[in-house]
Amino acid sequence: MSIFSSSFTILLTKFIGLTGDWFIAVILVTLVIRLCLLPLSAKQHKDQFTSSNLNQVKSFLTMKFKNQTEKIDKELLRIASKYKVNTFLSALLLVVQAPILFSMYASIINLSTSVGSMMVPWVLSVHAPDSFHVLPILAGVFQALGGFTAEVKSFLMFFVPVAIGLVFLWKAPAVLSVYWMTNSALRFLEYKIFSLKAVRNRFLKVPTTEEMMRSIS
Repeated sequence: MSIFSSSFTILLTKFIGLTGDWFIAVILVTLVIRLCLLPLSAKQHKDQFTSSNLNQVKSFLTMKFKNQTEKIDKELLRIASKYKVNTFLSALLLVVQAPILFSMYASIINLSTSVGSMMVPWVLSVHAPDSFHVLPILAGVFQALGGFTAEVKSFLMFFVPVAIGLVFLWKAPAVLSVYWMTNSALRFLEYKIFSLKAVRNRFLKVPTTEEMMRSIS
């Protein structure tokens, strides 16, 4: 984790030196992180879309084979194996994000500069929390965008991320709120781009429901 924090400290210092604004510097660092995670994120989205298509196949199999649960499960397992569906990849991405967040916090502590930001002038230092709590609230709202990417939506999918964000960020350095907010916004933007049919078919090569149907024996 010290490797991450040292790298983030260097990046933040360089970007703060270039921009003279910690808010913009954190956005740029977050963008670099998302670009580094893009291959893993692309794989995650591919599995998400493939799983969604597999659920449609499951509905078809349920109608076709009625109460033959064993037959349905066997076909689903075979199709999932053929197209290498990995439902645990989303959890893996979350696991990867955790040390990044803590490393970002450690890098902030190690920063020698106390520069402010024109974007949020009420936050006087890169180490200071947001006394008005505007940034933690915005970070929670942006985190809730992830609920729109779920196949089955519920109130908890929007409420829980907001609650976690507010509890964690309420008194933390405002830099973390900006990272959290920017990361959530970029992740949602990735989802919208990867959702485009041309991107799904040509770049991600997501198997269509029709392809999966042809695999049914």
